[in-house]
Order: sequence, then C-alpha cells, then structure tokens
Amino acid sequence: MRTWITNLVSDEAGSGTILFGLTFIPFVMLIGASIDISLAYEAKLRLQALADQAALAAVLTSNDVKTPIDVVRTFLPAPVEGATAGLGPSATVQVENGVVTVEASQRVPTNFAGILGVTALPIAVRASAAVGSEAGAVPICILALNTTAADAVLFTGNTSVVARRCSIYSNSSNAAAISVKGSASVQAAAYCAVGGMNLPTGTTPVPRRGCPRLDDPFRNLPLASGSGCRDPGQADKPNKSQTLDQGDYCGLDLKGTVTLNPGFYFINGPLTIGAQAKVTGRGVTLYLTGSNASFRINGGASVDLSAATTGSYAGIVLMQDRQVTGANGNVINGGAELKLVGAIYAPRQAIELRGNGSFGQQSDFMPIIADTITFTGNTTASADATAMQPAVALPKHPSGGARVTN
Repeated sequence: MRTWITNLVSDEAGSGTILFGLTFIPFVMLIGASIDISLAYEAKLRLQALADQAALAAVLTSNDVKTPIDVVRTFLPAPVEGATAGLGPSATVQVENGVVTVEASQRVPTNFAGILGVTALPIAVRASAAVGSEAGAVPICILALNTTAADAVLFTGNTSVVARRCSIYSNSSNAAAISVKGSASVQAAAYCAVGGMNLPTGTTPVPRRGCPRLDDPFRNLPLASGSGCRDPGQADKPNKSQTLDQGDYCGLDLKGTVTLNPGFYFINGPLTIGAQAKVTGRGVTLYLTGSNASFRINGGASVDLSAATTGSYAGIVLMQDRQVTGANGNVINGGAELKLVGAIYAPRQAIELRGNGSFGQQSDFMPIIADTITFTGNTTASADATAMQPAVALPKHPSGGARVTN
C-alpha cells in the first residue's frame, strides 16, 4: 500500500490519479469497516439467541441435581483468562429472586479493520428468564425422548386424552414433534416441543415451539441385574389363580388370576398380560431387560397395579432399562378395568396405548416416558403426575411457559 502511494506521488502526470487514490483508500477502508461491523452484528444476534435459549433451558430443566448454572454451561462455557480469552462465546450466570440472568460475550475477528490494528470487535448480550415457582409449575406427564422422529407424540383415531394437571413434551426437532390426527382430541396444562407441532387451530394454552431438549429424568437410575428364573407356577394358565413373589423371572405370561406381592420383579424377557387375565399388585415395580424385552397388555384384561413408594424405583410401576433396544415396541390396550398407578418408562422403545374404552381414568399417577408415544383407537385416556412422588422428580413446565424477561 505504501509503495503504491509513493509511486503515485512521484508520477508528475498522475495528479488526478493521486487524488483518486487518496480518496479511494478511506472509501475502501470504510466499506471494509462496514463489513466487519455487519458481521459482528450478525454474530451478536446469534449470541443473543443462544443466551435466550440457555436462560430458558435453565428455567425449564434445572432441578435438585442440575442447577441453572449447570444447564447454562451446556450452552455457554465460563469465561477464561489468557491469550485465548474472549475468542469464543462465554457467559456468566446469576440466579436471584427467581430469575436466571445470562450475560454472554465474545470477540469477533475482523477481516479489514486489522489494517488499523483492530483485530477483533467485542460483543455482549444479556438474557434473563423467569423461573416458574412451584405453585405455577406443572409436571411433565407425557415425554417423548426421541430427538428426530415425526409424530414422536401422536394422538390419532378417535382417541381423547386429558392431562389437565400436567404437560405434554417432545424432544424431537421434527416439524411435527407432537401431532393430533383424525378425530383425536387432547387437553393438557401445557404443550412444548423442541421442533414444531401439528395441533388443531385454537389449541389452548398456546403450544410452545423451540423448547430446550430435556434430559431423560430417569437416566441415572441404577441398572438392575438378576440370575436364575423363578417358577411362575400356574400364572400362565387361564382360569387358574396364582400368587407371585418378587424375584427374577425369565419372562412372564400372565393369563389367570394373578396377585403380585409387593416388591421388585426383575423380568429378563417379555411381559404379556392376556385378554382374560386378572392381575393385581400393590407396591410393585415390573423391570424388564434383555434383548427381547417388551410389554403387552391385551384388551379385556383386568389390571390394577400400583408402584412402590420407597426405594430406587419408587413411583415406577412398569419400566424397561436403558439397555433395551430394538423395534419390538410395547402395547397397552386400555379399558375400564385398567388401573396403573405409577410411571411407565421405556426410554429406547415406543409405547402405543390403544383400546375401546377408558384408559387411566382411575390412575391418579400415570406419567409416560418413552422413545415415542402413540395414543390411538377409540380410547378415552387420562394422564396425571401429581399424586405420587417418584424416586427422581419429574421435570416441570412453568405454567404459561417460561419467558425471557429482559
């Protein structure tokens, strides 16, 4: 640049060129500075969106194990000192009087202003989100964990689902993460999805899209193990009566009148409850594992089961461990004779709830957490999450939705 200017000055015939050159240089520098400022502004918008998302996630997902600061750190690291300070986005977090405040900053490298010694432009943003109080928060009672599936939570056919005191949530980023199809209807205290939703026009409360992805609330429950196979006696024979004790079973096929004594039932294989079976149990957890583990409750069965209220699996009546995979899927055919008091948990498989009668109407506590969840048929279903405290608290959705307050 300096050589070019010197040559112009020494050229006696180039006075006009000199004048043009002298005016062109600041013009180019002005354009370059404008480009750098524009890029910094775009970076600031992105950083603001990230800070907003981090603050909202801290409101929606923090609990006794993961603090709001822990949640924010999954989006933005803490500031560092030294030569690399500020080169990437970082944030400080403050929690005070029920408000999470995220102050994020970054240095955006320049492309043109470096000629003037300006190597980076600092940007800073601030996001505050209100933390819903316990009085204003509702637990999530239907949670689909799949992160990409269409119709991860699906209501179809003539099904009618009521979850008045709890929220429906999908981790899927699909545009139809929660869908209502056919003549189905649904009522809930809140709706929230990472992606979009296909819900009837006028659904209230207003569904929230772009919600943060939730961790599996039961992800840290211990994996159980067992050995041997208890004899189920005549539990697999229709018109026979059998009482079973807790222990290890190599699959269970219940067809008669079966009473389950309180305790933990480790089932290595599938669980099937036949159409004419009558199964009752208080204080039980049915834990399924193994390569072919799945559960199926057939229509016509009379089932009355409630979960244990203490222990590692308190509040969970029916569950698969996190090692169960495959496309077996799980089916619960509902009816007026079906009562499950406790959470239903299948983190790696689908659950389909169907039938031609009332399902969950007698169940005071029946949250459902699965890879995907489908309600279908002509059933009338209810889901709730307020009458029992599981071993791990269910995530809560602030009533009316969390909001950025700044």
